Amino acid sequence: MLCNLYRLKPLSCGTKWLPQKGLGRLTSIPSLYQHQQQISYIHEYAGKSSKSDKGNKYGRGRDQHGARFRHSNVVNLVAGLVGTAAVVSIGNALCQSQEEKKTVLPDDTKPESRGKDVVATELTQEHEDASKEHKLRGSNDEQSNSPTSDKGSTDRESRIEAAVKQSRKLLRRRMTETGTPGLTVAVSVNGETLWEDGLGFADLENNVRCNPETVMRIASISKSLTMTAVAKLWEEGKLDLDAPVQKYIPSFPVKKFEGEEVTITTRHLLSHQSGIRHYALKDPNKKEKKEKSASTGDKKATESKGEGEGKETTGKSPKSQGKEEPKESQTKEDEARKTVAEKTPVKTPGKGEVADTKDGSESREGQSKSPQSVAESKKEELEKLLRSKANKKRKSKKKEDEENEFDMQEYYIKEKFDSIEEALKLFQDDELFFKPGTGYLYTTHGWTVVSGVVEGAAGKPFTKVIAQLFHELGLDNTYLDVNTPIIYNRARYYIRDKHGRLQNAPYVDNSYKWAGGGFLSTVQDLNKFGNAMLYASQHQREEGLPGYLKWTTMKELWTPVQGTSAYGGYGLGWGAVEANIKCAFCRENRQCASHTGGAIGASSVLLILPNPGVLNGNGEGELPQGVVVSVICNMQSVALRKAALQIAKIFEKV
Repeated sequence: MLCNLYRLKPLSCGTKWLPQKGLGRLTSIPSLYQHQQQISYIHEYAGKSSKSDKGNKYGRGRDQHGARFRHSNVVNLVAGLVGTAAVVSIGNALCQSQEEKKTVLPDDTKPESRGKDVVATELTQEHEDASKEHKLRGSNDEQSNSPTSDKGSTDRESRIEAAVKQSRKLLRRRMTETGTPGLTVAVSVNGETLWEDGLGFADLENNVRCNPETVMRIASISKSLTMTAVAKLWEEGKLDLDAPVQKYIPSFPVKKFEGEEVTITTRHLLSHQSGIRHYALKDPNKKEKKEKSASTGDKKATESKGEGEGKETTGKSPKSQGKEEPKESQTKEDEARKTVAEKTPVKTPGKGEVADTKDGSESREGQSKSPQSVAESKKEELEKLLRSKANKKRKSKKKEDEENEFDMQEYYIKEKFDSIEEALKLFQDDELFFKPGTGYLYTTHGWTVVSGVVEGAAGKPFTKVIAQLFHELGLDNTYLDVNTPIIYNRARYYIRDKHGRLQNAPYVDNSYKWAGGGFLSTVQDLNKFGNAMLYASQHQREEGLPGYLKWTTMKELWTPVQGTSAYGGYGLGWGAVEANIKCAFCRENRQCASHTGGAIGASSVLLILPNPGVLNGNGEGELPQGVVVSVICNMQSVALRKAALQIAKIFEKV
């Protein structure tokens, strides 16, 4: 590209062809003033540059170099502008992505807090504000279409949010009180799940958090699931609740109580009125009565001895008592006198002093005993009192240890039982605690007998019957508590030692009590099961889908059996409470059905709170109507029913 600037003059905007010295062809040059650029188009270059008229050597080469320099500057300028624009656009895009990341994702640079035990619920205030803003923005956009319905939905969302916040606070406090590592919860209202969450850790060693899909032991809630299988067989006519259990388990021995043969029925087993023992080998009520009667007899005997009136006691005549008591008192006085004589020096009685006779009586009337003998007698009485108190404390402590379920050895069975008949051998030959139907004793062993009844009525193993039940109810994450198979999301279980330190729960095998406490599940499955039972209890019309059980069957299951109200009320496989109020402005019981559970390293509760009046025969509207709450944790001996009832009442107002 060549251009001789010293020969150019201002031109018009048109293109001119100028003759150039040393050029073989003409060169086309645009106007000098067009965009302040000067570009030469060389069609052909020939020869070398020659000396110009003004003596400038190599003028044409110099002009060519200048044009190239100017052209490169223009190209560099354009490239710089394009690069700058590209960098700015990329920077803006990166900034936007970083802002989005800050608003959506948690800050990874912050150290993780081990004390924060909530999964998918513990967001920072920024995130909560952002989510609220997003919800409000979405609701505002929708309000333009249907303002009335959106306002109602927004109010309901705010009520749900307040209920979740209050319930989470309640469960966190319960976890803190009991030192529970992990907990899962699910709440549904009228069949719609409004809240399911996981708090804490399912596995502390591997830092695995709890979530609604965490699988844990549900312990005695297994009884309610087994009751559903029993009720299905009962509705199908395959099982008679009032027939002796030997009809379905021929190998089960005929029981006796106080020498008289008694009959145990399936109904007795389902309501804990069979008299079969729990984990304790002896009846605690009988032992308490014996101890009470023995202590009363001892007290009467000591009183009669102290008074010295020779009153009649058990196995002794008044004459023998009258002969024995003076000897005993005489020997005690002799011993006391000897100890005093050994401690005090012998003195010759002087004038005005009183001499003791050989038998210990004083020669002067009205004279009191020596101070040493009085002190010794008081000391002996004090020692006797302290010994009796210590014995009472030891007895009460021993009784408390015996009453603690988790100190029973049968809780820690590690051997696998291959059949129900093998599990029955643990207790079937033990004596009954009371005559069947006359008392109440909560027993898990009684439900092992129930599993045998189910096998006999169904004609197939209990494990297959219960697996079919899980399939029909849609409980995809409910299993038998078997240790060998791989079960996803299975939690670890924990206990505390005598110093309060957290430990892994010992290994146990629950094959000896499938029906009474041998199932695993999630809060999601428990809520599904609870809603199925709630729907069945309220569905009384012919139209619509039928319930899994008939409403008349559910009514019998959820009605307290006579004689169980003193223990909180128990129906058939369910804890049952009837609606009642005794006095105005006093405690009012709501009608509800529930079952709690306690196993090695786990505690659980499933509570169903129907809407008032629905179970009394007016099942109208969309069903189910009521609140279902399920809570499971991986720590034993945690009472959860009260918290579940409070949560149900909180969500009932949503």
